[in-house]
Amino acid sequence: MKFLKQLAVYLAIFIAISFAVDSWRSRGLPSGPIDALSVVTIEEQQHDVLARSHEQPVLLYFWATWCPVCDWVSPSINWLDGDHEVMSIAIRSGNDARVNSYLRHHDYQFATVNDNTGELARRWQINATPTVVIIADGEIVSYTTGASTPAGLWLRLKWAQLMQKLEKL
Repeated sequence: MKFLKQLAVYLAIFIAISFAVDSWRSRGLPSGPIDALSVVTIEEQQHDVLARSHEQPVLLYFWATWCPVCDWVSPSINWLDGDHEVMSIAIRSGNDARVNSYLRHHDYQFATVNDNTGELARRWQINATPTVVIIADGEIVSYTTGASTPAGLWLRLKWAQLMQKLEKL
């Protein structure tokens, strides 16, 4: 019993520290309603992120091929892509052919925009990779930077879905 109490305390401390670090890293990032965001993927498909966020929450994933933490987070994003709306932004990762090769090599299926100049990342004030933004009904509802667990990302999306459904009642 004592072990479970200690485990619960350590888990609570870990969660508190994680939220504090996340809050510190995301300071100054945009919040609230987003501007229109229409992007073209490396497969030349047009996506209207703002419009899609009114149908279901959109997970916007800012990452880079050169980012070691992204190597750990990207498989989670790929897993979520099957059941959720995911749009990824590859920041300063080379030309379309290089990014496409990277995605194929890792068998990632998520839609990807190549932000080779970093302009889109600057517009969104992205200071760390990876950064995950969840948008629901045209508003930013969640930010996380750095390492994220599949369960943590999934719970953020489920929370956004729940809030979106409740608002429509």
